[in-house]
Amino acid sequence: MNKEKQIKLLQDLVQIPTIDDHEKQVVDYLMKLFEPYKHKVRITHVPYKGDRESVVISIGPQDSDFKLGFSGHMDVVNLGDPDAWQDDPFSGKLYDNHTKMYGRGTTDMKSGLAGMVATMLTLLEEKIPLKGELRLLATVGEETGMWGSEELTKQGYVDDLDVLVIGENTIDLNVVYASNGDIDYTITSYGKVAISSAPGINALDHMLDFIHMANQKLRTQSKIHETLGPLVHNVTMISGGDQVNSFPGKVTARGNVRINPLYTVEEVQEMLESIVSELNTWPNYQFELQYDFLGGAVDGNLQDEYVISAKQILEEILGHSVEIVGETGATDASNFIKSPSAPTIFVVGPGNQTAHQIDEYVDIEEYIAATEFYERFARKYLG
Repeated sequence: MNKEKQIKLLQDLVQIPTIDDHEKQVVDYLMKLFEPYKHKVRITHVPYKGDRESVVISIGPQDSDFKLGFSGHMDVVNLGDPDAWQDDPFSGKLYDNHTKMYGRGTTDMKSGLAGMVATMLTLLEEKIPLKGELRLLATVGEETGMWGSEELTKQGYVDDLDVLVIGENTIDLNVVYASNGDIDYTITSYGKVAISSAPGINALDHMLDFIHMANQKLRTQSKIHETLGPLVHNVTMISGGDQVNSFPGKVTARGNVRINPLYTVEEVQEMLESIVSELNTWPNYQFELQYDFLGGAVDGNLQDEYVISAKQILEEILGHSVEIVGETGATDASNFIKSPSAPTIFVVGPGNQTAHQIDEYVDIEEYIAATEFYERFARKYLG
């Protein structure tokens, strides 16, 4: 697939608005691309709900001893203030002398997904004989709950892979060998509604006590990862109350913990639950805690064969050194590592700091370089 077709592929994907929905429209588009090779491709649709489905696309011998996985999510985050964008956020417009592509999802992460799809199509077009299987896992809902990767992991699509490359954006095309896990939780404080000048139970005051205690406990844990640092805890959403002169009877907050590989999900759950248990022994305090997402950290190996090979291939393509780094954010890998026989997992993808921001863009040459990396890596291990 030449450069012009690769750019067109990415533009087409960006022009499908998949803000927390409609991933099936991306799947339908991919089906058209693979239709000419339908006798050489195995495709499994994994519905989620409504206009949402993940898809698994495989080429190469199914009974092979070596299996390489590619993975990318099809959803994008919301636009923020739509009027703040300089242009149509779903235009896929080229600018700066066609060196950049503009739009929501260009960096996070339709460019990575497009590069992996382009690689598979190139191998099919050129009739490259493969000695192993190449399997693409295109997922729904990564940005809001990682539902797609959770279901694909449960159904066993990761179990027999030897290595899995995730195409999330990595700054300067560095190789991410380790990444944080993620806990999303909802905490509810119950009080007693009353006029604010009379005795009552202020659920908001109690919630502030929880937030203070959770920050104190989780932000001071002693185990610091060599590249990912300490545990990170933040309460990012809070709601409750009906009017200014009344005590709120119920306040709800949502929090997020980024878990470095030195802690398990269960250890962090125990920390949160111990705080709730203690507060619930205080007079008139009543809390309920529920978990919205539980994903473990990826604890990679700096000396892993595939990680080192990825670094070497990227350096050949780019003509300069590439780092092997940790990533403080979480990816679908937080679910994939739950496989009972999880493969080596690392992340390489085109992109920059504009992920989730207004006026998101991707550098075209970086996208093309990432696509070349996926192809070279696949040829090395499957060709």
